[in-house]
Amino acid sequence: MLYGSGRATILLPMGTQLTIEDALLFPESTHTLLSYRDIRKNGLHVETHIDNREEFILFTKLTRFGKQVCEKIPSLQSRLYYTYIKPTSHVTYRIIF
Repeated sequence: MLYGSGRATILLPMGTQLTIEDALLFPESTHTLLSYRDIRKNGLHVETHIDNREEFILFTKLTRFGKQVCEKIPSLQSRLYYTYIKPTSHVTYRIIF
């Protein structure tokens, strides 16, 4: 059951805060999806990176000093990326995209 919609602010593990303008509140969901559109609207870029044969997706931001990695999110064997988010109300959800 959909409980509502509107603006949501979430916090990713490395401290990156994302504001989502058109979020849907669906508490019974076991997964949450985050779109590339929402990531880009927050001024972040997305790229994949392989480190020690493990694939990650990086959220980066361009600063006057160069590219800064804001988040490093691992992938599952299914090739989905996963992390945990924390809404500003201090409730933790799992996010997969």
